[in-house]
Amino acid sequence: MSTTPTGASASLAGTLDGLLKPWNRSDAPGLVIGVASQGATIYRRGFGLASVEHGTANTPKTRMRIGSTSKHFAALAALLLAEEGRLDIDMPVRHYLPELIGVSGEPSLRQMMQHTSGLRDPYDLAEFLVYGNWSTVICAGAGLEVARRFTSLNFRSGERMIYCNQGYHLLSLVIARVSSMSFESFLQQRVLAPLGMTETALLPSDMRMMPRLASLHIPESDGGYRRGIYPNEELLGSGGMVSTIDDMLVWLAHLRSEQKRVGTPGSWQQMLKRPHYSSGAPGDYCLGLIRETYRGVELIHHAGAVAGGTCQMLTVPAHALDIILMFNRMDGPASAVALKVVDAVLESQLAQPVLPLPIEGREGLMGRWYAAGPHRIFGVVAQPQKDQAPALALSINDAVLGLLREEDDGLIATSPAHGAVQLRLPAAGEQKPEAIEFIDSGHSELCIRLPDAGPPAAALAAELLGRYRYADLDLVLSLILEADALYLDLHPKCGSSRYRLTPYSSDVCGCALDSSWPQWLPPQHLGATLAIERRDGAVAGLWLSNSRTRNLWLERCA
Repeated sequence: MSTTPTGASASLAGTLDGLLKPWNRSDAPGLVIGVASQGATIYRRGFGLASVEHGTANTPKTRMRIGSTSKHFAALAALLLAEEGRLDIDMPVRHYLPELIGVSGEPSLRQMMQHTSGLRDPYDLAEFLVYGNWSTVICAGAGLEVARRFTSLNFRSGERMIYCNQGYHLLSLVIARVSSMSFESFLQQRVLAPLGMTETALLPSDMRMMPRLASLHIPESDGGYRRGIYPNEELLGSGGMVSTIDDMLVWLAHLRSEQKRVGTPGSWQQMLKRPHYSSGAPGDYCLGLIRETYRGVELIHHAGAVAGGTCQMLTVPAHALDIILMFNRMDGPASAVALKVVDAVLESQLAQPVLPLPIEGREGLMGRWYAAGPHRIFGVVAQPQKDQAPALALSINDAVLGLLREEDDGLIATSPAHGAVQLRLPAAGEQKPEAIEFIDSGHSELCIRLPDAGPPAAALAAELLGRYRYADLDLVLSLILEADALYLDLHPKCGSSRYRLTPYSSDVCGCALDSSWPQWLPPQHLGATLAIERRDGAVAGLWLSNSRTRNLWLERCA
């Protein structure tokens, strides 16, 4: 069942129906969408199935998970306590969680909300190393417990940005500690109820049931679906909310309005204030909300992803255009579709779109580039485009960041996970440069081109084979050679889980996951790299990194 308000333009409704036609199916999961202009709903529909298992359809009343779109709700909850003088968001988190005696207690609450904390995320590489997969359900309390054991950060707090769910998890615990009620109850009483958002709630576990909540679906190669269950029993402010399109349109109207019923104007100004990194460069990620320009208009938005679903919440304040999209399938391109809705509604009022950069004429930029000091690999790669030739994209530690575009004297790519990364072009006439400057959060890193083909794995085996220890979690891993291939074996309790190494040079390798455990994350998010540390001519250890974790130290065992 789906409905379109009678007040909606027939031509616009037809355009949006056509845009969403691929998900208008009776045999597959789909989405729910709400669009409002000037505070009036102009498009409101459900597409596809809420549950493939039970054959029930998505409708405008279907509840869905909004994933990380939850984050700005948590940020506002913290600011409500700050308004009352009960919390200072510029205090270190250990002021409120004194059990965080190590480095995880150092960042401020504001830095956690801006993803500039440098915190390690227990649910990223650390969890994977412990369990050998991202499918094992993590018990409540694990995030705080593991945080106490970390002895290093991804980077100095405030230096730059990496998206980190742990910051919002700890923020949720602070809100509960200071308010003397559960985060779930505080959110309900202080944020949702005053706005009449009766269909919205925090659901901290996918094991819990809720009426009219869509099932989550992970596509499989045979055309079927796996059930999506996020492996965590304590989903809080980092991504634990469920909602409906009607409730979210109420929320977006309130977000834009000058008349606030929840939070003071001063708190909302803080929510939307851009950060500055230690380099002085500004960022786009505020307090749980992203501000950026698209085709000449400012967008305020935040996406979300869970195991089996995606979401995008977006507003164009200058045109009072509000959009909420929630897919209950892992391959739902919520962010891309939301921008196409902006195009359809505001086409005559937008600047010309920025086209993807073609590869032709820029072939010399393609390849991998290594910064030895921070052990980082930047890649300039070909990204497939639907119905178009591949375009230039940027990767970090073998995970694709986003498409590159021209800006000033170089190229730039942006993503919610890393903010902006710039690439300064070499001197004119230098067709295949040996070094390129990459600028991350305003910090410059000179990177050297890696060879097109690295040494054979067997050539590195003699000095690399052996056991390596990750001391923070007391784990021992093994680097082995099997059929002329190098593997970093994680030794899971059962099954098989290991990284197959591809040497890019004698100093750094790529890591491709080879696991008997099913993964819900798309392959482009699973890339990792391994840098080799030598001391006095011998291998002392390895630096393991991926898109959200930098330089986990694996010390070679004696």
